[in-house]
Amino acid sequence: MQYIAGWAQADAAMIGHAATDGYRFHDPLVGVFSRQRLSRYFAFLHAQFDCAGVRARPAFYLHGPMDGCAEGEFAFFREAPQLGLTGIARILIGAGGVIAETVSYDLNMATGTLRRPTGG
Repeated sequence: MQYIAGWAQADAAMIGHAATDGYRFHDPLVGVFSRQRLSRYFAFLHAQFDCAGVRARPAFYLHGPMDGCAEGEFAFFREAPQLGLTGIARILIGAGGVIAETVSYDLNMATGTLRRPTGG
């Protein structure tokens, strides 16, 4: 629950406390982030969406888990309504906490704001 609350509050430290040392967060539009570097993900979101005129905090809400999940892996509906992002989060959980999360987004106009320029 701390992990889910951390995403709702856009709090990298709270997310990190619920994650294992080897935690990896993968956003295919932005990159892969360790527990220690997750604050860079939020800084990137602030920079990208501030330029687009959105001044709100990028809160992500995880709803679920969905049915049909494998043991230790859970799928959640993931949305950031202030950013216009929706998609699916696949979260792998072990005895020590959250091991990894991979997100995939529904394609819409907001995903273009997240995309890093190629070659960088």
